[in-house]
Amino acid sequence: MRINPISAKTNHYQSNVLLKTKKEVPDEVKSNEINLNHLNSTYNQTQINFRGATEVSRALVKQIPLEDKLASIFQNFKLGDMILIGKNLHECAKKMYENAGLIKNAIKRGFFIPDENLGGCLGFIKNSMGDTEVINLNDFEVPLITDNKTYPLKAKESFYVVRDDILSVNGNLLKIKEEPKSDLSMFRKNFTRAFDFESEANKNIEKINKKTISQLMQKKHKSSTPVTFAQVGGLHELKDSLKKDIIYPIRYPDAYEGMELNHGFILYGPPGTGKTHIARALANEAGANFISLNGLDLESKWVGESEANWRNLFDEAKEKQPTIIFLDEFDAVARTRDSKDVYGDKVVNQLLTLMTDIDNANDDVFVIAATNNFKALDSAVVRSGRFGKHYEVTPPDKEGLREIFKINTQNRKLDENINIDDMLDKLVNIKATGADVRHIVNEAHNNGFVRAGIFEKMENSTYSVMDIKNFKITQEDFDKALMDFLKDKKDTSRKPIGFIRPQAS
Repeated sequence: MRINPISAKTNHYQSNVLLKTKKEVPDEVKSNEINLNHLNSTYNQTQINFRGATEVSRALVKQIPLEDKLASIFQNFKLGDMILIGKNLHECAKKMYENAGLIKNAIKRGFFIPDENLGGCLGFIKNSMGDTEVINLNDFEVPLITDNKTYPLKAKESFYVVRDDILSVNGNLLKIKEEPKSDLSMFRKNFTRAFDFESEANKNIEKINKKTISQLMQKKHKSSTPVTFAQVGGLHELKDSLKKDIIYPIRYPDAYEGMELNHGFILYGPPGTGKTHIARALANEAGANFISLNGLDLESKWVGESEANWRNLFDEAKEKQPTIIFLDEFDAVARTRDSKDVYGDKVVNQLLTLMTDIDNANDDVFVIAATNNFKALDSAVVRSGRFGKHYEVTPPDKEGLREIFKINTQNRKLDENINIDDMLDKLVNIKATGADVRHIVNEAHNNGFVRAGIFEKMENSTYSVMDIKNFKITQEDFDKALMDFLKDKKDTSRKPIGFIRPQAS
């Protein structure tokens, strides 16, 4: 949940007054919302149950002034504590939930003091500076009297309070005291309800801190120029569609006001056709955070962990949006559900829920899934609202191969006598992919090093920069690379099931 900034105005207050308005700062710990919700549901519209308290104790509790009850809690008040005062816990917790942005630390303990006469709700917290703050949880102003001067504590504002300050809630006065007139520790459980959130809060704090520290552990590597659409040969229609579906909505959000955007896309086709390559280029073109992983990377042998891994992935994507998530081998996780694979079905259900969530929230999170087996995907996965747009990525035609060849040889020296058209015709006939072209170019380069004796010089430590200065890849180098590729392709092709080699006559 994103909490709007507090619009507190401080121009009513003088700098020489002990009371100070709390400044707006970004939210740091979201676990407060969870704790407030828990507090709300645990004690939903109930009254304090004084089971075990004697009639004498009850009579004494009724005679204790509210300011002394509050002061008794203040005696052990520390960072992470929260006190709510009002007629009904449910209503007070609801109002504090709406003002959770004023609390800049995790809530570890909660206290509720019921009071029929206050006429409103108040919240108290201890901040990181050690000061006690009061939060006006009401829709009306609460006058605060300090040094015989009155200042308006506006709705949804937080103020520092000190001893002898007086709060006026609907005409009912509450004096701030550091300790009660007498020791109330033995009666405290009879006039307040305590809630312990420390274990839950510590887990959330640890999770946040680990995430922060992990950013310091990330290694920065020098990389080549980021790949863009200019480095993707062919696939012109697909690039045009992805611009309209993802890049333009990220760059020009105002133009897409009120429009229902697609957040899930499936690229399907044979391996090596550039599905991962174009997804990475898309992220760079859009200026988006890019997360790339194999579909099985988040799988776990422990029940429930896989679903949690997927939730964490999408949480990270939403925190760093705009984000493009690329899921390769998608059929490994989004395969058709059946009753035999209960755990696999739960992962698919979790993925569907996460996709629905980002679609409903209209987050700048786009998920691109790649698969070689589109027919294996669950029907609920491929429908609109989940992964509703599907693009077939086929092997490139001759002009596409020419573009890919040009991209992969742009930083290499080629002999001017190379017959590129002849080589491309042969590649078209075998339905070569972009990955195939890249492999052949690299092998031709290595063949050239062998022919020129460069590898041998490297082995003998006689290599110099002058050896590479006049080096060029020749037709001979490409012919050998292409011949080896075609041979490997033929040798690794599989015979159909049931194939019987014919007998020699």
